[in-house]
Amino acid sequence: MRLSIFLFTFVIFFSTVSQVFAIPSFARQMTATCSTCHSQNQFPALNSFGRSFKAGAFTMVGDEKLITEEDMFVSLPAVLNASFVVKVRYVKEGGATGDFQFPDEAAILIGGRVSDFIGSFIEIGYDSVDKKFLLANFKMPFVFDFYGRKFGIVPFTTDAFGPSFAFEILNTGAVRNQRVVEDRNVVSAQQYIGTATEAQGVGFYIYDDLYSFVYAGWGPAHGSVKLSKTSHYVRIVFTPQLGSWDVGFGGQLWSGKTEVKDNKGSKSEFKTNAYAVDFQAMGELIKPVTFIITYGNAKNEKNSLYNTGSDNKNAFTFLSEIAVVPDRLMISGGLRNAKDENGSKDNAGILVFKYMINRNVELQFDYTRFFDRDVKNKYLFMLYAAF
Repeated sequence: MRLSIFLFTFVIFFSTVSQVFAIPSFARQMTATCSTCHSQNQFPALNSFGRSFKAGAFTMVGDEKLITEEDMFVSLPAVLNASFVVKVRYVKEGGATGDFQFPDEAAILIGGRVSDFIGSFIEIGYDSVDKKFLLANFKMPFVFDFYGRKFGIVPFTTDAFGPSFAFEILNTGAVRNQRVVEDRNVVSAQQYIGTATEAQGVGFYIYDDLYSFVYAGWGPAHGSVKLSKTSHYVRIVFTPQLGSWDVGFGGQLWSGKTEVKDNKGSKSEFKTNAYAVDFQAMGELIKPVTFIITYGNAKNEKNSLYNTGSDNKNAFTFLSEIAVVPDRLMISGGLRNAKDENGSKDNAGILVFKYMINRNVELQFDYTRFFDRDVKNKYLFMLYAAF
């Protein structure tokens, strides 16, 4: 029923309206600075140009030399653009001994233009348990002009981003890596209800400056497996420009059930029923400010990928951020009103300080207060760099 409503809404809107990832390899390909694609909240949040670059399958180039051969339809950068991203964290909860996570994340990222209409994104991530680098994320979008809009086809696989990895343009945590602050489960309802999972499949999107629509057929897997009865993912986003304000709002729907068979023939069945709505606004009120609101709900049911508890899991979050010193120092504050999978309250508040040493190097401090847990306080210090 919800899938029908989402599809109906898109058809009506389409008929009446005309008209990322923080990796320096994209900046090198475009001969541009980080702020060209990333918002006033700094990386990894996207601005309107960043959304367009992503929708164009990362194929846009600047002054970088291309290797071209018209007869063989070759047009790719003369050098392979790669980056390294590292995140070092110190996390302390209550009176427990702090956890020094070095690294919390480390990844080699390769991405950008493959041809005029094909792009790529590859992440080789460090597994701190096995102590080796493994393929964490991969997608290769094919994009075509479609009545003045962009139509994309995206085969993808991810170890922890969920089907929204296929294509996402908002900074609300709708996809795990694209958010304003680090403590994702406090500032994003989608992250709280558990939509950041293994996922692979094929996504399709239509992108316009005013809206985007995404559909993906997918399963909760990552690697060489057999999928049957694939689940569905639908995403609708509207991105009007209201005066000087960059605004975005939309909804997500995860539905259906899927079967996954591994190479040994073992079969697992998962139900994937959840939904979310979100809103963001980036503009200026004396100083640059941002507002983000999200709501998400994961249905409790047997074999659910998101919630096998006794009650529906849901969250409402509100976050605001002000650039006290534009491009340098940001302060964020937010609240989460939530119920866990057993129907218990799980409310929290957060205060965040972000300091940009450079455009590509960030220091962040998060203080989270849990109102309904035995352990009330959580402190998080992070160094985040991409080069």
